[in-house]
Amino acid sequence: MDITTPYYEDLTRISNSNIGWFIKKGPKYLKEMLNNEREGLKLPQLEKGSMIHEYILQPEEFWKDYVILDFEVPKVKQQKEFCEAYATSLELLEDEKKLKAYKSSYTNQKSPEIALKEASELCNKYEKYIEYLKLKDTKKVISFADLTMLKTIKKNVEEHKKANEILFDFPKTFETHNEFHINWEYPNASVMGDLSCKSLLDRFMIDHTNKKIYLVDIKTTSDVYNFKHSIEEFDYYRQMAYYWLAIHWYFKNELKLDNIDEYEYKTYIIAIQSHDSYEVRVFDLDNKAIEDRLLTIDLAIKKIAWHQNNNLWEHTKEYYEGDGCEIL
Repeated sequence: MDITTPYYEDLTRISNSNIGWFIKKGPKYLKEMLNNEREGLKLPQLEKGSMIHEYILQPEEFWKDYVILDFEVPKVKQQKEFCEAYATSLELLEDEKKLKAYKSSYTNQKSPEIALKEASELCNKYEKYIEYLKLKDTKKVISFADLTMLKTIKKNVEEHKKANEILFDFPKTFETHNEFHINWEYPNASVMGDLSCKSLLDRFMIDHTNKKIYLVDIKTTSDVYNFKHSIEEFDYYRQMAYYWLAIHWYFKNELKLDNIDEYEYKTYIIAIQSHDSYEVRVFDLDNKAIEDRLLTIDLAIKKIAWHQNNNLWEHTKEYYEGDGCEIL
């Protein structure tokens, strides 16, 4: 299984999100997304969700991607321009960097000595802001309030008996994989053959000794007591069904095991309220409800494969094969 291309950068494979776009917005929208012609959804709540995921599931990676900086932002335009110029300056000598940044931000005719003195004072005053400017393209800056929130959420997860069991206090017979990337093939998607797919599983647990497989997904929500609405709105049953297809492929093609049907399947969603008390609830998803979504996936996959093979994306498959009318 080749996963050298990072999951979110690989636009050659079909994900569960792609299927959702295809079902809700049609083939043209999907094609534009796959061509990177449309910008994906980037809401604050999605960014918060990603931060919570990484803090809980990949704590060893978290501080490689995030940094806490408590800084004062310059209020004067010239001061802000100085900080930006200094942070992006490529000169090797410190005084040269300061003088160049000062001259690019201030139009006064002060002597080099005075200019260097004032530039040094600005560097000292806005040291943390300058550090932020240097790091902002490589790390995401969070506040101490964000860290407090993350610590509270982890504490609530650890105190929830089921969430703690499947995340931290599981039997040693389980092998666990977090943010598990599977590139897989959907068989016989069209007359042209299989369709290349991809899945990124929050948490995948296998116990070969006791023959158990757990699929665990973490969701942030505005209301854990109305989470049923989120399950229906975002069709989480279809998402989990898609992940199980990936797991079946992984068992057969990577682990070289044909006995997955002998294993007990469990699918859990850990719902975390994203504000206030950050309450945690765990939902055990019904296997039958998940299996019922396989037909939806199959229909969508085969239509997507048809559009790819024929390179026709402006309308639906039914439009091209019929007289232009479509059935609701």
